[in-house]
Amino acid sequence: MDYPQDFAVGRPRHSDVYPFIDPRASLKGVAQGKLVLVTGAGTGIGKAIAEQFAIAGASSVIIAGRRAEPLEETKTSIELLAPSCKVLVRGGTDVADKVSVKNLMDSLPEVPDILVHSAAVSLSTAAIDESNPDWWLGDIDNNIRGMYMITTAYLGALKEAGKTKARIINVGSIASWRYVYGRSSYAASKVAMNTFTEYIDREQQAAGNDIRCVVMHPGGVLTDLIKNTVVPEAIIGRMTDKAELSGATAVYLSTDRSNFLMGRFVLATWDMEELEQQKDKILKEDLLKTRVMGVEWRDGF
Repeated sequence: MDYPQDFAVGRPRHSDVYPFIDPRASLKGVAQGKLVLVTGAGTGIGKAIAEQFAIAGASSVIIAGRRAEPLEETKTSIELLAPSCKVLVRGGTDVADKVSVKNLMDSLPEVPDILVHSAAVSLSTAAIDESNPDWWLGDIDNNIRGMYMITTAYLGALKEAGKTKARIINVGSIASWRYVYGRSSYAASKVAMNTFTEYIDREQQAAGNDIRCVVMHPGGVLTDLIKNTVVPEAIIGRMTDKAELSGATAVYLSTDRSNFLMGRFVLATWDMEELEQQKDKILKEDLLKTRVMGVEWRDGF
């Protein structure tokens, strides 16, 4: 998908998996021995992410979602792609429901090393003054509550197990920083994700933990979420990025070499090798975070 070319760092370079982040090549085996939990793994982005972690050598992948049937299809796909990876299916999972999330975490054989939160909804597609309040607030409730519930449950499980190293990858959206007509509720929930991610990352570092968190926008992928909402045909025609690209990018973001990107927003279509070359600039200027433009920050306000 085409994006503006005025990024301070990085440029959209890729629409499919490329050698630097290929779990069959450069990243082969980087997830070896890892237990990975992916929410929203029945279709689209979540499915591709689960598959790519399995290809990268994960010992077990837990795929969670509301509907059992697509999760079983994901399981079959993973077993074909990576026969040595154990796949655990957790259907009937509603990440916005406290009891459902607790049941999910209690059912796991051990605490995952990596959490990828991909579950999201986008119900409201009207201008705010014409929106259905149940749909608008439903997007906010499902997306923000779901992110909070699964993250806090995961952090609690890590703490109880005495694990101080982990990775949380939140699947974000370009809607968090670029106006998309009729998607105000979805956009607001994704802006919240950017800030929530930064807080998680900084708080865990302050606590002395190596529990890092990042937002990844998957690119222009024609998912069921897009197909089931009112989107102009011109936009649909530009949704040409492969879901596998976001999956491989998520694998890269689970590695220590991506630590400089933690707490930040990363676009999967960027070239990760080029971003590594921009590491000093990103850290020095504290880029790729949600900020109010034109406001200069001074300690102590």
